[in-house]
Amino acid sequence: MKSRRSFVLIFISPIIVCVLLGAAIFGGQAYSEQQEDKEIRQTISESLKAAGTVEVAKLQRVQHGYGVCGIYRVANSGDGYSSFYYDAVNRKVVFDVDSQVFESNCGLASLCDAL
Repeated sequence: MKSRRSFVLIFISPIIVCVLLGAAIFGGQAYSEQQEDKEIRQTISESLKAAGTVEVAKLQRVQHGYGVCGIYRVANSGDGYSSFYYDAVNRKVVFDVDSQVFESNCGLASLCDAL
């Protein structure tokens, strides 16, 4: 009986703790990215004063996660996708692909990789 309890304490308990810790870390990261995607859609919708929902695609994190490049479109509008850059620090979105901010963060090479 004593050997079984020591086996559980020495081998099984650390494995369970590591699995729970890993689930908490990676689950929190996935939840955080999902919330950021929702925030990006909301910011684009507010900036455009869009009546429909905004769809985002081809998201690419840039500047070590401080910005996001991607494409968006307003659902139920006949328009196609357009490019954008989202500044996660200031929570601002840039639609002008000729601007210095967009070109420095979402240059043509990085945009071509995403498409």
